[in-house]
Amino acid sequence: MPEQDPIDELARLGADLGRAGGDMPLSAAAVRRRGDQIRRRRTALVAGGAALAVAAVTTPILALAGHDSSDRDLVTKDPAAALGEHDLLTDDDTVYSEGSDWFAIDTVEGDGQAAFHPCARSSLTGLGATGVFQRRFEMRNTEDPSVEVTGDHFAEAIAQFPDAATAAAAYDTIAQWVRDCTEQLAATDTPDYRAYEPRPVDAEVRDSQALVIDATYGPVPKSIDPSGEGAYIAETGLVRVGDRIAVLASTVVGQDYDFTDGTPVERMIPVAADRLRPGADEPFDPTAVAGTRLPDDFPLASGWPATGSDSPDPLTGPMRGLDPITLSACGAVPSEPRRSDRLSAEWVDVEDVRFRQLTTYPTEDAAARAVAGILEVYRDCPQDSSSGDGSVQRWEVRDRDAGTEAHVVLGWTEIDGASTTFGDTTLVVRAGNAVLVETRGGHAGNPQGREQEVIDEITAAAAEVVDRMCAFAAAGC
Repeated sequence: MPEQDPIDELARLGADLGRAGGDMPLSAAAVRRRGDQIRRRRTALVAGGAALAVAAVTTPILALAGHDSSDRDLVTKDPAAALGEHDLLTDDDTVYSEGSDWFAIDTVEGDGQAAFHPCARSSLTGLGATGVFQRRFEMRNTEDPSVEVTGDHFAEAIAQFPDAATAAAAYDTIAQWVRDCTEQLAATDTPDYRAYEPRPVDAEVRDSQALVIDATYGPVPKSIDPSGEGAYIAETGLVRVGDRIAVLASTVVGQDYDFTDGTPVERMIPVAADRLRPGADEPFDPTAVAGTRLPDDFPLASGWPATGSDSPDPLTGPMRGLDPITLSACGAVPSEPRRSDRLSAEWVDVEDVRFRQLTTYPTEDAAARAVAGILEVYRDCPQDSSSGDGSVQRWEVRDRDAGTEAHVVLGWTEIDGASTTFGDTTLVVRAGNAVLVETRGGHAGNPQGREQEVIDEITAAAAEVVDRMCAFAAAGC
């Protein structure tokens, strides 16, 4: 039986997650984003040798279908939340290919000095937008950072409109501009422009529409493409969610453009739509409620090794802004009360993947509900249905003595009734209004045959973190 990548399994689950009840379960797009993020980091750390993929096919991609998602995002969000930088794609949201990725270089509020798209004939404000944010990205070779990448660009612009009708009109106008961009490029050094028929994409959220328009233009300067055989390959994604729109503009230099699992912009559209929803995961202001702000220097990575067996720098964080840990069983995800603050850290090495997040809530009752939501998902699903290949996922919840309350979730895979080497262990600790979740996956996290050993190891490694959490309990721990 070939090894089943737990990250692929995580991404697969994203298409199956429905509403589990409660305020803010993770959306399918958020799960996919998490899977792409983990896969990208694991690839960069352990794959080795992947060359920078710059471009591949200008016409075959037009036959690619959009995302297939039978479930829609049913998460209720705050409709009064204002458009902000948090609604833009982040480095972890963007995707390209193995060996290369997009990285943000600047963020601007408003229309700025430059056009939001090369084919734009007016600003977004000119189209009726009442709020605009933009972010530009550059491509970097993640396999060999010393290799300079030139001529490749990605940008996102998001806009708030007075109503959905105005947003839809702007969406249609921009699509027409991209399809007929000859006039805008005629006066430039790249007048040869050709656009292809738009292809619809499933944005995977309510009240939305999305499409991708592919185009090529040129010529490419000899300083960028000495061969003279390349072209600028452009991919524009348009997304409307209610009264907001996002414009994703990617341009790379190459002779072809071929991706087996969907083009980069196509894959980013559901994530952009997920972020575009009003109030997406909006937390309470931690400065407004005493005892909910996490110190920037909180030792969240305490107890983890300084280096890995394969990577000299396996740690990301601790920091704010990383996506929350994905927890799910039998297609359900935990309900979560509205949080106040969150710090996250990740440690990724060969067959040893660790994630920690520390979240605070306005009250101890809210924190207790967050823990109860996690435990309910796994207690209600001691065994998941077979995936069709003879494998069955099992979960077991055990109590643990730490903090105000603590629990461990053991997860493992069986094939034809026999345990495999695939599994993970999750530690959940509450101290007052703070909740720690640590998940350890890969062979190092598999509990089968050594359940207590893994539990003791994870708990011991998190000892300093739990001790510091006790400051969030009124009576201590």
